[in-house]
Amino acid sequence: MGWRAIALGLACLSGLLPARAHAQKPEVVAPTQIAAEPVPYPPNAHGAAEVVLELVIAQDGSVGEVKVREGSEPFASAARTAVAEWQFTPATRDGIPIRARITAKVSFREPVFVPAEPPPSAASAPRGAPGEPNENPAPKAEPVAPAPTEIRVVGEERQELGSLHIPRSETRLIPGAFADPFRVVEVLPGVSPVLSGIPYFYVRGAPPGDVGYRIDDIPVPLLFHVGAGPSVIAPALVDRVDLFPGAYPAEHGRVAGAVIAGETMAPSTVTHGEAQARIFDAGAMIEHSFANGRGSVMLGGRYGYTQAILSLVAPDYGLNYWDYQARIAYRLNATDTVSVFAFGALDQLSNERVHRTLFDTQFHRLDLRWDRHTEQGHVRVAATLGTDHVLNGQEGQIDRGSELRDSTARIRLEASQRLSPKLRLRGGADAGASNVTTELDHVGSQVLSQPARVDYAGGVYGDAIWRPARVAELVPGVRVDLIRSREQNHAFVEPRLGTRLRIAQGVSWVSAFGLAHQMPTQTVRVPGRFPNGLELAQQEAWQATTGVEFVLPASMLGKVSLFHNWVDAMDAEVSGRSYGAEFFLRRNFSERLGGFISYTLSRTTYTVARETYQAQFDRPHVLSLVLGYDLGNGYRIGGRTLWESGWRYAEACPTPDCGPGDPMAPRTYVVMGRTHSFFRLDFRFEKRWQLGAGRWISGTFEWFNATLSKEADSVDWDPVHGGLVTTDRSPLTLPSIGVEMGF
Repeated sequence: MGWRAIALGLACLSGLLPARAHAQKPEVVAPTQIAAEPVPYPPNAHGAAEVVLELVIAQDGSVGEVKVREGSEPFASAARTAVAEWQFTPATRDGIPIRARITAKVSFREPVFVPAEPPPSAASAPRGAPGEPNENPAPKAEPVAPAPTEIRVVGEERQELGSLHIPRSETRLIPGAFADPFRVVEVLPGVSPVLSGIPYFYVRGAPPGDVGYRIDDIPVPLLFHVGAGPSVIAPALVDRVDLFPGAYPAEHGRVAGAVIAGETMAPSTVTHGEAQARIFDAGAMIEHSFANGRGSVMLGGRYGYTQAILSLVAPDYGLNYWDYQARIAYRLNATDTVSVFAFGALDQLSNERVHRTLFDTQFHRLDLRWDRHTEQGHVRVAATLGTDHVLNGQEGQIDRGSELRDSTARIRLEASQRLSPKLRLRGGADAGASNVTTELDHVGSQVLSQPARVDYAGGVYGDAIWRPARVAELVPGVRVDLIRSREQNHAFVEPRLGTRLRIAQGVSWVSAFGLAHQMPTQTVRVPGRFPNGLELAQQEAWQATTGVEFVLPASMLGKVSLFHNWVDAMDAEVSGRSYGAEFFLRRNFSERLGGFISYTLSRTTYTVARETYQAQFDRPHVLSLVLGYDLGNGYRIGGRTLWESGWRYAEACPTPDCGPGDPMAPRTYVVMGRTHSFFRLDFRFEKRWQLGAGRWISGTFEWFNATLSKEADSVDWDPVHGGLVTTDRSPLTLPSIGVEMGF
């Protein structure tokens, strides 16, 4: 346990040192306009008007979100549409680009008709004969441009300590992600897929069952569809995605590994939408305002028709997926909004030849919420109803496999308030019940079944964003959870601490520490995969990370981190340990040549009954390289490569070197090694047409695994072929031609 004390001390030290460095002053630069088209006066409108907008300026300077705070139609729609096309230099803190929220006021004055030439006096004005054109036509109308836009910085969109975040405007450009913001997590450091192309991940050694999925702080059983792997939320509805690989803020809990958190866009005051159509699925999202922009209705969804392609390459299998989203929101006044948000998804995978369901997951959520936004804080009160059904079978088994059915009800409170320029407090609470009607699993020949019951969970959390010195930031927090599960009571107290220290111009030292707990994950949502010993047990995880963030010339940002995670199965003799280093270098895609490099060097071990061995999924090296180049005139080309070392195997053989031998002899020797490494190349080409007034359309060609690379599937001893034989999977590849559009 000594290393945990060292990790805690290391994290605390980075927060205590800045007391000596208070003389340095952080440089915070607000965004500035670099391109702004005039806002036209709306047709059929009359009189003067003012519209106050709230804009989110992304790290590349684009306008990521526009919200009308004050103003009536049709002026509000005209202002919002025009401002969405503006460009800014991004806000920076210590030279590092950050997202920022600003307000913009657009003033309209009714166009004034000005004569083209001074009219002659009535007495001298010549008039044509009856039926002939007048030589002095009527005056021409020349509208007066709106008053200059006023911009005022009201606060920046802060990036959480310990999180990894890529702006939404850039995620759609990453090759192989198919314009899906959530798919960006698979190329971030610390992340390794279960199988290339399958959107289930090990994150810093944590198995997929220890990775929590959140949408607006609502837990969901899965975030990606099976097969092609798009997310279960329409891309146009996603505001931001954060990966917390460990030591996350106090608001996240009840998982022992990582958290992938997504936030949806705020309700819009004008009609807008996006749509995509590809060779394997199609989706769309549209939002329409009513009551002069005070209310909005949003509908979205996706339908997969992958079966048509699958029947050509794998006729024995059936695949089906879809999802939906719907929201009604109404703004009561300048600060208060009420809304109802419903969403859900279905995934089904079956082997038609043996008439067996391999994966069948369906979930639904209904969330009623009240939000109050002010310049100093935010409060949300919400109630959520949900149902889950998860079935995960094995092709080689006769039984149905793992299955979970439950229904849930939950209420929650979230609040954030700025008390001073140096201090912001955040906190929240939740309470809920889960009615579990079915829960069983099959691990080999063993059947694990739990009785029907009602489980309860509740908790409170709080933290503070404190900047005691001008170069320091401390985020101390704590979370307390009370859980009744499987007729047993549990209480967990989890301290958290994050720190940031500016040690030089453009260089910051960032550290985080946290304790987390997780109840047994009886049903793991990974197709065809058995759970491991940790996922079946109650877990306690100690997580620590420290590293340096730095700014380089040519608009490049870098981060180097060290991490050490330790997890203990509290009711079994199983523990896991993961440690390593991560490197991340990024250049904004707003540059002509942009992209990032992600590299992870790590090791994951398990200890069972005091015997320690490397985890089977352990991959010491994972390297991703993403590049995109703007060819001009709407053309863009990009590529992504993934290289990862092989996974560990242990095979029993009758000979010491697993060479040729008697197949009937006892296999008393165990040979360990690694499979061959894996390399993959993805490709994306896009042509985008701007149609004006915020409308656009793109044609895309994208190819996941264009190199048709094969990944090792199994290692077996085969005396006929001379010893150990590696069997590779058929290449998982997916070329796609698609159309994307928005307005």
